[in-house]
Amino acid sequence: MQPGLLNELHSIRDRHWWYRARREILYKIARQHIQDAPRGPILDLGSGPATNRAFIAKFGRTIVALDSDFDSMKVCADEGYLPMMGSADSLPFNSDSFAAVVVLDVLEHLQDDVSALEEIHRVLMPGGTLLVTVPAYDVLWGWQDDVSGHFRRYSPAQLKRLLQASGHDPIRCTCINMILSIPILLARKILNKTGIRPRSENRLTPGWLNPFLYAVFATEKMLVNRMDIPWGTSIVSVARARLLRDDH
Repeated sequence: MQPGLLNELHSIRDRHWWYRARREILYKIARQHIQDAPRGPILDLGSGPATNRAFIAKFGRTIVALDSDFDSMKVCADEGYLPMMGSADSLPFNSDSFAAVVVLDVLEHLQDDVSALEEIHRVLMPGGTLLVTVPAYDVLWGWQDDVSGHFRRYSPAQLKRLLQASGHDPIRCTCINMILSIPILLARKILNKTGIRPRSENRLTPGWLNPFLYAVFATEKMLVNRMDIPWGTSIVSVARARLLRDDH
């Protein structure tokens, strides 16, 4: 990720349409599954500057934040997390330490996403809950993927296979941001063809449009409780760590 993007994220996390609506949708999807998880803390893996605290804190559990960015860990400490510096492919925790692990837009930043998922499986309690989000579909690749340091985008089938291979049983796997995905796809095609390179897509949304985009995206809160959405800009999966663990 380019320098400065984490600071930008921290400054907009509570007002930008994407982050506000996504947190509400994620809470709808994950609420029952995390409530049903074993007793224990939640690991916010790749937490950034406490970007998702607003919905993770609703579960009423101790939250441990792990990230490789020192400034992000300072923010997390100020907001009540237990911060820990570390790497996703070698987690500094004992096995069976967490009732739930939240991994939001992290796997695409890692060269070896398989090793990271195996490490997550190791630190999850048997029957623990994994909530993961990743960017969806190669056709949606754009400048934002480049500046964010992404290695890949995923399809729902690819993500399910990765989860199963690393010891997790997927419960839900749905796309989100379906309604706005076509305008986003067209905008990225235009940026790719014209060679326009904004610092980030977050700066392309004028402030007056923010409430409208939030309202459109947030309507999916009602949809995700009824069905798995086959298309969108992101994929959300809820999985359970197998009670009978396989040897890796």
